[in-house]
Amino acid sequence: MNPGPRIQKILAVPATGAGYYEDLAALQAEHVALPQRFTATPVTPGFRAVREVAEAVSVGLVLDTGQVAWGDCVAVSYSGKAGREAVFRTEEGLAAIREVVTPLLEGQVLSSFRTLAAQLESPDRATVEPQPQPTSEAEVQDPSRRALLTFMSRAFQDTAQPIPHSPDPNPLHTAIRYGVSQALLGATALAQGRTMAEVIVDEWELARPTAPIPIHAQSGAERYYNAEKMIVRRVASLPHALVDDVVGQLGKEGNELTRYIRWLKGRIGELADGDYAPTIHLDLHGALGQIYDNELGRMLGQLYAWESAARPYKLRIESPMILQSREAQIEAMHTLRGYIRMRNMQVQLVVDEWANTLDDIRAFVEAGAADMVQIKMPDLGSIHNAIEAVLVCKAGGVGAFLGGSYAETDISARVSAHVALAAGADLIMAKPGMGVDEAISLTQNEMARTLAVID
Repeated sequence: MNPGPRIQKILAVPATGAGYYEDLAALQAEHVALPQRFTATPVTPGFRAVREVAEAVSVGLVLDTGQVAWGDCVAVSYSGKAGREAVFRTEEGLAAIREVVTPLLEGQVLSSFRTLAAQLESPDRATVEPQPQPTSEAEVQDPSRRALLTFMSRAFQDTAQPIPHSPDPNPLHTAIRYGVSQALLGATALAQGRTMAEVIVDEWELARPTAPIPIHAQSGAERYYNAEKMIVRRVASLPHALVDDVVGQLGKEGNELTRYIRWLKGRIGELADGDYAPTIHLDLHGALGQIYDNELGRMLGQLYAWESAARPYKLRIESPMILQSREAQIEAMHTLRGYIRMRNMQVQLVVDEWANTLDDIRAFVEAGAADMVQIKMPDLGSIHNAIEAVLVCKAGGVGAFLGGSYAETDISARVSAHVALAAGADLIMAKPGMGVDEAISLTQNEMARTLAVID
């Protein structure tokens, strides 16, 4: 019996993301005008400037049938922040794919996406210590282990440009695991003649999707004109609204954001029919905590003012504060949610920073520290972790927002649409880029086509 197609060869080529890697710590320390960001001195280890073109690697899995499945290795815009991995570099990614991923996957039979994807996250591979060169025939026949040891050894010896330490012991950057797993899912779908969503549904034994996932869009710095685009396209959740100038965008006491919310509410009424009622979702990137020194009582008062300004529309606030550890973040978010319930407020809190891994997300959910979690897909590594994260949120009664970064690519965005449909996310981010129209179109159309094929 034919076991199925095999991975015959792995291709890896330099690529670029649709956005930029940005040093959020530098931007929030003092406002840096956009023209100066490409040359401004960064403060977060790993950055070469405050703003850099997002580096990426495209990985292609060539099957012995002649088909090729692609995935894109790329990280989030605010890398190196709140426990995230350092900035992803194309050159390092190409070396890791050549020396670790290729020996691991070449010759593998495409029988189960879930099994192959889990190999990228294997603790056994992540904790192996460098050993002497193999001397026995058995050792020589284990190419993936040898390649891993060689890669780790070279990384330890390279001191010319030290790479900031990552809390994740796996030597493969999360961006690599993310991109390679996209290719694995695509290859498995090709081998089976089905959509990527159907592969996930079957391997996790989930319900078949029958409707598109509501879309969330992000405006970037163009918070006015881009918000109008979202309104006329009737997206379910908007506008995200970049915060990289705390005084200019929030105001010293939140008054600038209050004005913006009132403007947004007015434009929704002017540009859309009465039956359109989006959720106003604002990502503060910790700015509310900055202006109130993380004093939860004062933050609560500001949240009440913003909720009042947003009525009759629902309000969600993402990352109101960013503290120095996951534990501190969980405790503060849990306490602030308790205050909100005590005052019978309706504003919802969304977790992003410090929710970088499946274990992190599980910890926030179990602690009751969020109404919704942004599952930032590149941070979780292999996309099977993102699938599990959606299921963890749903089981815990927490909203599952399948997100990511505007720095991603067209391929990672399309794969994300399949993951959202199959896992039943509550919300999906339109990506990549900050142009709004393109990202919404790509995400919406991919879901529509996929549902048509499944039906």
